[in-house]
Amino acid sequence: VNEPSSFRDPCGFLFYKDGSIYRQINTIYKENYDHLMESGLYKTLVDTNLLIPHKEIDIDGLEPDKAYKIIKPEPIPFISYPYEWCFSQLKDAALATFKIQKIAMDFEMTLKDCSAYNIQFRKGRPTFIDTLSFEKYHPGQSWIAYRQVCQHFLAPLALMSYKDIRLNQLFRIFIDGIPLDLASSLLPSSTSFKASLLSHIHLHAKSQKHYADKAVKIGGHKISRLSFMGLIDSLESATRKMYWKAKGTEWADYYEDTNYSPAAIDHKKEIVAKFLDMINPETVWDLGANDGLFSRIASNRRIHTISFDIDPAAVEKNYLRSVKKGETNIIPLLLDLT
Repeated sequence: VNEPSSFRDPCGFLFYKDGSIYRQINTIYKENYDHLMESGLYKTLVDTNLLIPHKEIDIDGLEPDKAYKIIKPEPIPFISYPYEWCFSQLKDAALATFKIQKIAMDFEMTLKDCSAYNIQFRKGRPTFIDTLSFEKYHPGQSWIAYRQVCQHFLAPLALMSYKDIRLNQLFRIFIDGIPLDLASSLLPSSTSFKASLLSHIHLHAKSQKHYADKAVKIGGHKISRLSFMGLIDSLESATRKMYWKAKGTEWADYYEDTNYSPAAIDHKKEIVAKFLDMINPETVWDLGANDGLFSRIASNRRIHTISFDIDPAAVEKNYLRSVKKGETNIIPLLLDLT
């Protein structure tokens, strides 16, 4: 059965067979796939947990006449989406994407697709899951994914940082990323005095509008490798400089601010622990997890735990704690149960 979400790429697609997920690589992608595997890039990215590993499988694809290879990616235990991520999750996803792009350039490859949806949180950290997004780099080419990076990462991060944390929910409406003209109009005018945001969002939006109805010659504008790398450095620097500090949070400090006594909390922990030991689940969903205090009773038992909360500050605090501790079995996510 074809995976409905895998519909745009002529290089291949995902499909299900006997309950497992596979990816068909079409012959049109042969040269790029072989370079990815033989150059050492695939091994480097997999060894650093930046790319999902896969195995080549000898089975028939759904469209055998187009197939070059069939691969079986390592399954992702839980699929999440950018509108479910806290600020630092989206920021880390962006930084992982830039790191992958830089490493790819060392092996004469580049990313052609930098959608935020190509990132999943695996073992607690952002991992790139689209094996077919790599293509050979040709000297002089511009970065085809530049607009996408700005719409999927820089614009939403800027809106969350400088305007309102809830604006990451725009991902629900705009699957191709937040339009730069919309982001530019929503951002405070003061962001125009930040060189990186002026360049990558405000002026970029005006440029898009200017050329919207004009024919642009593909490959007509050449840039040097140094300029290409400088663009990535600029985007990475802009991303690192953006922060979000929670204000007026309702649930992030719930256990510190309520009248829960230490004895009451310990008693609740004991109940949860006994229940988990009794049923021994493979996966736990903690709905209304606050900062993940009780979620960790499950994750510390090596149970894959999804720690949901409605409060962005609680999810942010939960995620930053998981990163600091190097936790691999917990994914904090935003969820409005109402």
